[in-house]
Amino acid sequence: MESVGRRAVDMELTGKLGVVHPSLEDSANKLEENTYYFSWTVETLLLRFGKTIGEEQLVLKRVANILINLYGMTAVLSQASLSICIGLCKHDHEVLLASTFCAEAYFQNLFSLSQLDKYAPENLDEQIKKMSRQILEKRTYICAHPLDRTY
Repeated sequence: MESVGRRAVDMELTGKLGVVHPSLEDSANKLEENTYYFSWTVETLLLRFGKTIGEEQLVLKRVANILINLYGMTAVLSQASLSICIGLCKHDHEVLLASTFCAEAYFQNLFSLSQLDKYAPENLDEQIKKMSRQILEKRTYICAHPLDRTY
């Protein structure tokens, strides 16, 4: 069981009744933590945007990327656990792949979750929206060619 903030995150992926092999416990804990924070973040986003969330493309892109990573983490943990349980000869390599993928996806998800915070410094949504508005107003790429003269 891993403590996140004031709550304990334990979806019982490992342990006596768990479905993930004990050698992948660290990766399973990362998946549990990411899933907990993802659910909390989605609830917060729905409260913030309500029915207009479908118009928030940058937010939905981050949500989709997190979900893709969560699915990938689930898939590699499942495959590696199965490989260990049925005794495949190269299961140690699958465990290494799963652990590496889960660690990378975990940190990507944490960064994306932090970007979804309304006032996060990592969130560059306002700058991206400003650039987009300028391009749409001019209906062209705004920057001048490097060889164009400015004098």
